Amino acid sequence: MHQEMISIDIWSDIVCPFCYVGKKKLEKAIHQLELTDKIVIQWHSFELAPDFPKGQSMPSTQFLTEKRGYPPAQLQKAQEHLTRQGREYGIDFRFEKSLSFNTFDVHRLWQWSKTLKKDTEFKEAFMYAYFTEGIDLSKQENVLNVITKLGLNREKAAEILESNLFAQEVRNDQQQAAKLGIGGVPYFIIQGKQVISGAQDDRVFENALKGVIKNLSSSESGGSCTPTGICD
Repeated sequence: MHQEMISIDIWSDIVCPFCYVGKKKLEKAIHQLELTDKIVIQWHSFELAPDFPKGQSMPSTQFLTEKRGYPPAQLQKAQEHLTRQGREYGIDFRFEKSLSFNTFDVHRLWQWSKTLKKDTEFKEAFMYAYFTEGIDLSKQENVLNVITKLGLNREKAAEILESNLFAQEVRNDQQQAAKLGIGGVPYFIIQGKQVISGAQDDRVFENALKGVIKNLSSSESGGSCTPTGICD
């Protein structure tokens, strides 16, 4: 019997810690339910700080406290919690090293990686570079180094960065998010109807996938990051 593929649309930004955790939670659920060959993931762009000056960077902790008004003690507590949670999924959060930057150009490269079917690997590589290695991704040379490690064409990537290629694809994703009322990420839509907002508990991802298989529907809400503020 032909097995219908399960589609999952995901809006996220690489500087969103809950997006990283949510990605791992989804992958865990897919693996545990043995659905790896039955899932089609479509990643979508979402900028958390579109107003961040291009070509500049600053420590993410400083950005969140000074520019987004996150109380330092509250931020520290949230980061400690995420660090502990991240370890459960193989994520080594190093928030003290992370450097906030304007992600639009990385999103353009991400859209390019979709055409090469490397978008999931791209997302993992850049989240690792941002959250664990503390690489300054506002610098083109550093972005291209990550591209090279991914095995993608460095010269083509440089050409894209020097142009406006794939900018419209990024904007299309953002316009679609606005139409859907997506205010924070990660945001998952499974099979066009089941919604998971935020990095929910593992069982939520498992149950949502089981629900699709059983033609059920559900909607959940949880920790996420919003452009105007903060991750909680």
